[in-house]
Amino acid sequence: MKKRFAMCLVAFLLLLMFGQGLQALLLIPAEVTRFEGDDQSISFELPWAIKISDSDGILEAADEAGKGFILKAVKSGNYRFSFSLLGIIPLKQMQVNVIPHLELMPSGHSIGVKLAESGVIVAGLDSIMTGTGKVEPAKESGFEVGDILVAVDDVELKNLGHAAAVLEELSRPGEELDCQIIRRGRKLSLAITPVFDIEANRPRLGLLLRDTAAGVGTMTFYHEETGYFGALGHMITDENGGKAVDLSSGRIVEASIVSIRRGQQGKPGEKQGVFDENSQPLGAIKTNTELGIFGTLARKPKREFEPLPLGLKHEVKTGKAEILTVIEGEEIQRFSIEIEKLFLQNQPASKGMVIKITDPKLLAATGGIIQGMSGSPIIQGGKLVGAVTHVFINEPERGYGCFAEWMVLESGLLAEIESNVPPKYWRQFFNIFFPV
Repeated sequence: MKKRFAMCLVAFLLLLMFGQGLQALLLIPAEVTRFEGDDQSISFELPWAIKISDSDGILEAADEAGKGFILKAVKSGNYRFSFSLLGIIPLKQMQVNVIPHLELMPSGHSIGVKLAESGVIVAGLDSIMTGTGKVEPAKESGFEVGDILVAVDDVELKNLGHAAAVLEELSRPGEELDCQIIRRGRKLSLAITPVFDIEANRPRLGLLLRDTAAGVGTMTFYHEETGYFGALGHMITDENGGKAVDLSSGRIVEASIVSIRRGQQGKPGEKQGVFDENSQPLGAIKTNTELGIFGTLARKPKREFEPLPLGLKHEVKTGKAEILTVIEGEEIQRFSIEIEKLFLQNQPASKGMVIKITDPKLLAATGGIIQGMSGSPIIQGGKLVGAVTHVFINEPERGYGCFAEWMVLESGLLAEIESNVPPKYWRQFFNIFFPV
């Protein structure tokens, strides 16, 4: 009996020791980002000794085994090291991203997002009733939902109204039309022949079209030397909310806010903005990710703020902060918020913090966080630390924000800086947007 009790006691103590150790290991971040030249002490309590394998030489072990280590971010790059029990049993790996000190231009500008610089979107493929039954000319010609129709018989389509007028003029039963489309970034030609719709009493193609405008949002930041920008803080998805919209031909344009629909419990509010269809694009979109849209500016926005250092996620604290956003016209204003909660994240995600709008002026104008505010930069302690991303439907004064660190990593800016060949973006895009 005593022997069994002793064995149970030993087993319990071992379980307790290893359980505490595993819990401590889980608290060690799997991935961290640090600025070049920074040192940081990472402490933890382990009941047993571990060995840290560091082939890159960026670590300095603490005095007591199992108590932690000092991270010395000497040189930019991506590093990995591992923890093992007694140097034999692997326990955990840690990724360290060392980046150069960054200063970014905080934005807050309202932008219109267009899926393409010109043309219209194929939103659906319709069937047409003829004298011999239903036919689907658009589907049979190879059109797909999401295609961007940019020209018909060499006539470039400017917008939805222009496209409707051009198609009405050119569509004649039995006369083939040559259509230029963009599909997933590739230019294609499709031939389609209009048929007479006996129900509508006119020739039709069976194409359901919509404008390329995807709505109004907010730019978060841009990098003055390279022209890289980040906006929205969340992905643009299709109408069903399931798939990322193809923005390989997308553009951003400057927008002006003309009215505000206030948010209330159960009904999100909205910024209602307009942008000039004929204005030159502000920039080109390269990627559409969970953390927002990213690309390169063709020119600088009209109003600029002083550049701010990037604040990494471990530097963000609960407490007072502010956002930059537009509620009327093109005027960017500062509004006070509270960062109420921070989430431990080891990989990019759009919900990194809970924020609350506290500014009386913004609450009076919008009721809280509203559509179109996504991407508004969050500033704390003189650093750009995040962006507004979502609203709580039943508490419009509260919502989520993402970490600016994740947006910068997603933008491709760091790879561009490390290439040591900053693009002269205003020259690159001059020929695209201002052809001679």
